[in-house]
Amino acid sequence: MHRPRTLGNGLKRLVPALRSRRSYVTEADVESARRYCLRQLHDYDAHLIRRFMPPPVQDTYAALRALNLELVRLPEMVSNPTIGVMRMKFWHDSIDKTFAGQPPREPICILLHQGLQQLEQRAGGSTTKSIKFWVSRLIRTRERHMDNRPFATLASLEDYAEHTYSTMLYATLASMPLRSMHVDHLASHIGKACGIVAVLRGVPVLAAPAQPVQTPSGVETPSRNQALLLPLDILAEEGVKEEQVFRQGPNAPGLQDAIFRVATRANDHLITAREMLKRLKAGQDPGHDFEHQGEGEHQYDDESDTARDVRRGFGVLLEAVPAAQWLLNLEKANFDPFAVKSSGAVAKMLYELIAIVRPGNLTEVKEIAQTVGSLVLKNGGVIRGLSNWGVFSLPKPISIHQMKHTHGHYFVMRYDSSPRVHHDVRSTLRLEPRMIRAAHVKLGDGKLETVSRFGPPKWRTQGSEA
Repeated sequence: MHRPRTLGNGLKRLVPALRSRRSYVTEADVESARRYCLRQLHDYDAHLIRRFMPPPVQDTYAALRALNLELVRLPEMVSNPTIGVMRMKFWHDSIDKTFAGQPPREPICILLHQGLQQLEQRAGGSTTKSIKFWVSRLIRTRERHMDNRPFATLASLEDYAEHTYSTMLYATLASMPLRSMHVDHLASHIGKACGIVAVLRGVPVLAAPAQPVQTPSGVETPSRNQALLLPLDILAEEGVKEEQVFRQGPNAPGLQDAIFRVATRANDHLITAREMLKRLKAGQDPGHDFEHQGEGEHQYDDESDTARDVRRGFGVLLEAVPAAQWLLNLEKANFDPFAVKSSGAVAKMLYELIAIVRPGNLTEVKEIAQTVGSLVLKNGGVIRGLSNWGVFSLPKPISIHQMKHTHGHYFVMRYDSSPRVHHDVRSTLRLEPRMIRAAHVKLGDGKLETVSRFGPPKWRTQGSEA
């Protein structure tokens, strides 16, 4: 007679148990979430900048960048605005649960939760409140701009950049934790430049005709509407008409002049950040006040060591480098954003060089490594890692340059470069009389999801050759 009631009580006890199991995050969940977020970062620069972040902050950085990309792509992923509002509500609720210690089964939230746990172990839970403020502001701002409306003025575009890209930099600094008015001031200018550059880079994408999508009923509809997000006051002053941009693309009258004026404002912020950095390193004041001091989480109790804070925030400040490089490529293309990709993009591969130098002189090893590194860097490549392995016996004696060697000094270097630069490296080492052998291995296939799996080799920290 009492079986139904007993069964009901058993199910009631089972439901909380299942819920607690769902909220438990395993190491496998974290690793899967990390791989997912890294796959979402199709930006080559983001993968490189992430490696300059302190190891405990790398997960938080990847989660924040993946979240921003998810929010940016949201208008194109939904079929009507109502679904977009519901999806934004999902992200608001998910972030609240993540900061409450119960992340949903969403990779971005799981990886962000992992970063928050590590932050609590290092600095306590007081700084998580600041991170939540910045992340929530990012979501609210993305929600307001879901409809891809153009900005009314150039000032409103700067405000958008402050509430998106600068906000991501603030959240990253808080996850270190690094609370410095001067570093936040630098991050504000750099973030504004990055936000303006992002809008300029999106002009060829959003102004191009949308690809039709076939519905289940067989009707083809465009996946999105064409948009031009440049400030309306700049467009009016330069006589640019949206319809002409949609039809003629880069040939629309006045478009390049409007791009020039908007790009100039982004470059002004980068110049301001550079001048501030020089003054701060010289022990001087930044030159002007921080306009956002006292707003939101920009509260500072006492003065800190500025030089130390700038060194700690180096990885965050590196966000200025890709923005400056894109603006340089835009200038080379005569401020035609439709032509920047073809003029500035270079296919890069990840290579590993294992070099054997004649032993006995560590200075020669450093000179050869510096020669190779300079060749890569001057041609737009990136040095991922450099490791001194020391002196080892060769597998067999090698005779080269009228000398017979039984031992060699090994060093390994990993670098990203174009195939042409890689060929120059091989030729340079082949003509180097101090070299015994050099082996080159291509580790990547040019895809970010592949090259991101390879980290830099570790430096040798012990021994006379370290």
